[in-house]
Amino acid sequence: MLLYLVRHGEAKREDEDPERGLTDNGLRSARRMGEFLSFMDTQFDVILHSTKKRAAQTAQVFTESIRPKKGIAEEQGLAPNDDPAPWVERINAMDEDTAIVGHLPFLDRLLGLLVLGDADRRIVDFKPAGAICLKPAGNDRWLIVWALGPEVIW
Repeated sequence: MLLYLVRHGEAKREDEDPERGLTDNGLRSARRMGEFLSFMDTQFDVILHSTKKRAAQTAQVFTESIRPKKGIAEEQGLAPNDDPAPWVERINAMDEDTAIVGHLPFLDRLLGLLVLGDADRRIVDFKPAGAICLKPAGNDRWLIVWALGPEVIW
């Protein structure tokens, strides 16, 4: 099983769009990231995303290039300030290649827990539309296989 953590693309300001959907650049970056991952033969069984519009849009754009076998699903508990601890147990029980599209600081905290067992330890600089691939390392820990920011694929 591989786990992919994906930060949503660049979002509009709240005064411009109260739901904070993706900017044109955010859509473009998410689309290019999806295309690049598809070119690299990345496959997801499922894409999970938060209830926020920007995460849903990013997940949807990814499905244009990477067609997850089981589609996409909106999930509770992936909002920016949600506690990532319940997700660690859930992720450790998964056996399907899964992408989680979410937000900061949630993704930073989840990655810290998965890799180091410490939600307060920041490991990478998650860029908008950036993606990180992880694989199980045993003992409920995970290893980073790769990390990509949109600037790498332009």
